[in-house]
Amino acid sequence: MAKQDGEVDADAMARFLVVLKPRESIPCRELIDGMDALVNQLGAQVDHRTPAHLSAMLRDNGDNLRLQLFADVQAKAQGPVLELVLMSREPMGRGAPRTLQRFVNLVDVAADTMPGLDLVFRSDRDGPLPDRG
Repeated sequence: MAKQDGEVDADAMARFLVVLKPRESIPCRELIDGMDALVNQLGAQVDHRTPAHLSAMLRDNGDNLRLQLFADVQAKAQGPVLELVLMSREPMGRGAPRTLQRFVNLVDVAADTMPGLDLVFRSDRDGPLPDRG
């Protein structure tokens, strides 16, 4: 099916995922509230927030590349996890280097601002999707 003007193939869009697991039991609202320092350090603007979800817009260092950050608390058998997804319209066919650079920064800032969470998955290292178990 042909694309309309301005439409972007979703498969071509950059999408990077990191999954963080709390070391101790924590309510989902506190996981999302714990994102405040991360959002501030990234210079993101929150456009939607619920007790289990947050979305925010970022700009790529003055560039025209807009990035969207989604944070979702997911229930798992071993306890809740926080999934952070960074997306842009940058094509994945070339590795989306600008989005990947911002994703690596996101992972570093998350480690600094949310020290009670352990990194259990990152898509640039472990593949496109985590084990859903």
